[in-house]
Amino acid sequence: MNHRALLHYTGLLLAGLLAGNSFAFVLGMGSAMEKLSAQSYIAFHESMQRSFLAWTPNLCVLLAGVLFVSLIEMHKDWKEPRFVLTFFAWLCVCEELFMTFTGNFPLNRVIYSWRFAGAPDNWADIRSQWLYFMYWRCSVLMTGFSDRKSTRLNSSHTDISR
Repeated sequence: MNHRALLHYTGLLLAGLLAGNSFAFVLGMGSAMEKLSAQSYIAFHESMQRSFLAWTPNLCVLLAGVLFVSLIEMHKDWKEPRFVLTFFAWLCVCEELFMTFTGNFPLNRVIYSWRFAGAPDNWADIRSQWLYFMYWRCSVLMTGFSDRKSTRLNSSHTDISR
């Protein structure tokens, strides 16, 4: 297997892991989190964030890097669907990172402050905002993954040894 194919399959694997993780979160935990009391939500959020933050941001940054290197490798084929789809997938991952750092992370800091001060009266609104970002991030990752999957389908008719 050449390095271009290895980059392609690594990108596909990482995109699938992130999209699947996000999809499972939205299906399994999102609706459950909406039903929790303030105290239960704070405890659950803190516990969940510790485990997710241990690996998810690193995986996302790694995927963005792999996709970027793939784009550099394919720069001469910039008019081909595979390049365009990979570029779109890279944009989706960058948008997901942007939403994480500008949406969820600032809200995480607010939610962490509740451990000591207690939840404010508008805690459910903040929870809804946090989940809103999670739902959008999931849709962006699923779109990016479907594009990576499309590049696999489109590349099955081309020679990937170039």
